[in-house]
Amino acid sequence: MLSDTKKCSLTSPKAQNRSQITLAKNRPTFVIKKIAITLILLTVNFLSAQTDSLVGDDHADLVAINELLREAGKHLGTHYRGGGKTPAGFDCSGFVGYCYNTTLGIRTPASSSLFHNAGVHVPMAHARPGDVICFKGHSLSRRVMGHVGIITEVTPTEIYFIHSATSGGIRYDVLSAQYYRLRFMDIRRFF
Repeated sequence: MLSDTKKCSLTSPKAQNRSQITLAKNRPTFVIKKIAITLILLTVNFLSAQTDSLVGDDHADLVAINELLREAGKHLGTHYRGGGKTPAGFDCSGFVGYCYNTTLGIRTPASSSLFHNAGVHVPMAHARPGDVICFKGHSLSRRVMGHVGIITEVTPTEIYFIHSATSGGIRYDVLSAQYYRLRFMDIRRFF
């Protein structure tokens, strides 16, 4: 007779091994599903944060960004003019200043070299349309801002901007273009 402390197992050792093997086989599938769900949730949270930073914190920011970009786009093709601050011809800081002041009443520096202390620094990962993108001038060796533009679009892989270039006047460009990528310095936010 068996005592109460030594009860018989209802399943044989072979059945228990099969049960453990089945659990072990299902465990990788469960882990993979759990990882996939976690990645999906992280991606949704990331994209939600990106959308918030792209369109601003509220409706007023979105309206301001749209007005600014619409004004900037009106001047596409306007020729470059050193020191120019009117639609008759713009230099880079004159163009940024004209668009900001005309649409938002915000005064920006008169010279690209003064943008390093103006507005608020924004990490590249948090850039949004309407931010000012800043570059070195022609010389790669100098750490002085020499060119600015207005960001028009931000995607996970690219930053698009509009600016007044010495060759071509007001035009669109991308940060990934070698000339701009090598000269990139900062992103500044003014509203």
